[in-house]
Order: sequence, then structure tokens, then C-alpha cells
Amino acid sequence: MKKRLILLAFGIIAALFATAMPASASSAGLSGSLRKGQWVHYGTQRTISVSGTHIFVKKTDGPELDVKWRRCAGGAEGSPVRLQNADPTPRIRIGSNFRSGTVFCLSAKSHGNNTTDTWNGTVWWNVTS
Repeated sequence: MKKRLILLAFGIIAALFATAMPASASSAGLSGSLRKGQWVHYGTQRTISVSGTHIFVKKTDGPELDVKWRRCAGGAEGSPVRLQNADPTPRIRIGSNFRSGTVFCLSAKSHGNNTTDTWNGTVWWNVTS
């Protein structure tokens, strides 16, 4: 009986810590137009709030494409990362070790057969692992 009470107490304490700690990861759905062979710069701004974190992207549907992060105001940008034609793609890291306060946008370029196309997916930022 005493062992059960100790285990119950530890369980309650663990549950309190789990609910008290804020989740650092942020995510949002993506939907965008594409042009074959040309970068399309999306204007949705996202802000890194946890230093040293990463950005990930997953495509749920659309053609083979390259995607990269960039500073919305201009300047720095990441290297293009290829998302294969198979849907859905795995979640792929497109940038790492960002400073808190960094504001980023995404850009994408189609490698599909159509001159114009669309794609959908998810972006995650403030990811620590």
C-alpha cells in the first residue's frame, strides 16, 4: 500500500510538471502557389522565440519542390531543401540554431511538370530536438 501511494505521488508530481511547462514548438499549416523553376516568396511571418531551435517542413501534397527559409525583411536565407514528389514527405529540417527574435518567411520552387501548381504542408519552428 505504501509503495502504491509513493508511485501515485510521483505520478501526480510528474503530471503537474508536464502541464506547467509550456510547449516550445510552434506549427502552422502551409498552402501556397508554385511556379516551375522560379522562387515564390511567401509573406507569412513567423518569429523564433526560443534560441538554438530549428525549422522543419513536411509536404502533404504537391509536386517535387525546393523549400527554404529566409528573413522576411531580406538578407539571410537558408539553402534549398528538396521535398520529393511522393506525398506526404517526412518532416525535414530546413534550418537550425536560430536566435530568439528571428523573423522568417518561406520560399518554394516547383520541379513539377506544370508551369503553375499548388502545395500544402506543415511548418514547425521553435523545435529543440
